[in-house]
Amino acid sequence: MFCARFVRLLASLLCLTPIWSLAQGPCPTQVLQGTNARRSNSLICLVPQVYGAGGLVGIDNGGPLLSTAQFSHAAHFQQSSINSFSPINSEIGIQLSQQPLAAPSSGFLFAFQAGVMTQVQTESFGPLLTDRAETIGRHKLYVGFSYQYFNFDQADGINLRNFGAVHTHELEPELCNPPNPNVPCLNGEPIFTRDIIATQNRIDLKANQYTFVSTFGLTDKLDLSIALPILNVRMDMYSTATIYNFEAQPPFNGRANHQFVVPAADPASQPYVSQFYGVFYNHDSATGVGDLFFRAKYKAWQGEKSAVAVGADLRFPTGDAYNFLGSGAWGVRPFVTYSRSGRISPHGTLGFQINSDSILASDITQAVTTKGELPNILTYSAGADFLVMHRLSLTGDFIGQSLFSTPSISQTTYTDFAGNPHLTLSSSRGTVTQGYIAVGGKYNPIGKLLISANVLFTVTHEGLHSKPVPLIGVSYLF
Repeated sequence: MFCARFVRLLASLLCLTPIWSLAQGPCPTQVLQGTNARRSNSLICLVPQVYGAGGLVGIDNGGPLLSTAQFSHAAHFQQSSINSFSPINSEIGIQLSQQPLAAPSSGFLFAFQAGVMTQVQTESFGPLLTDRAETIGRHKLYVGFSYQYFNFDQADGINLRNFGAVHTHELEPELCNPPNPNVPCLNGEPIFTRDIIATQNRIDLKANQYTFVSTFGLTDKLDLSIALPILNVRMDMYSTATIYNFEAQPPFNGRANHQFVVPAADPASQPYVSQFYGVFYNHDSATGVGDLFFRAKYKAWQGEKSAVAVGADLRFPTGDAYNFLGSGAWGVRPFVTYSRSGRISPHGTLGFQINSDSILASDITQAVTTKGELPNILTYSAGADFLVMHRLSLTGDFIGQSLFSTPSISQTTYTDFAGNPHLTLSSSRGTVTQGYIAVGGKYNPIGKLLISANVLFTVTHEGLHSKPVPLIGVSYLF
């Protein structure tokens, strides 16, 4: 009966997955949209569209730059601004979907002994964010709920609250060949193509994660589990932009080549703008179901005090990837777990997650977007827990993951035409290794009820970094 109910519950949850079919490019700033350009409400478009619906382009294409009959600003800085911000946007989307979840691991274990279901005497209530090899017992049902708060402050060691990016002009050698007396040139390029827009930027990114977990003991050795997170993601971006023009004698009726529209074209997202300086702002939030996880764990070996389990996690892309609520990709993670019971109970897990393609790894500014490869991930954890007193257990874990062939960013220096240095972003792809320390405990106030508390500390600077992440939870075993 319990098994049938579990299967029906899983089937009903799988029916909630229409978001697997992602639409075409959500924010196609790279293809000019003309007067039809409009700002997207998706979080995935928030960074690319901080300067307007069309990006860093002329006002007639949905941007903040001046366009006149004599001087058009169709897309002169657009590609550079996209290239600057796309890697950090991809890193946020990819790694936000890979944050640690509370594990569906019961603090109480049962087994048939001499034909009678009896509680297995353990010396702790088990880990919080990792797993142990023991199963909960045939036809036992574990349910739990946890809350985590993430406040992201860095990406690859770069302060998200204060980083620079320089947007350069596209090259236009055709304007100097043949020579044009109205266009000052140098080395076959118009001097105005040396103009830059230097920016200082701030991204505020916070996430509230509510996770429901359940485990059903199909047999004494086989557990089936589900985990479903509900997320609220809030994101704000500020960008202050300064235009640097380098022509001594600006053409086009004495106007400087590049300037912002004054007054601001969109006062709501451009709270202040002057001829060569602007403050830009974009913000949004999203709430919804995250990716659904299904786990099967089989206890392959049981010794006197030690056990080994093998299993697999299957991730369903039920979360809206356009709003950073999910990965936008299928995933499977086979794993092996070892644990040993005793006054101090060590445990460790090794797994490898294989992911399908996702919109998060693509160029979302194209009119038609082809999904990119979401990185595969090596996961590993080790820790121990112990019973401090009859109803209180403490646990500590190291949690690590290595993301292969994933985008990363670094802060470098750009020197402008006049020799002035400006901070900017550069990007690369490679392996990103992240490490966390989790410290917490479980308290048993009555019956089979457990109250959990934990703090997750990010101890590496690679990838997306959060301030300490608190977790509180409650669970019960039926």
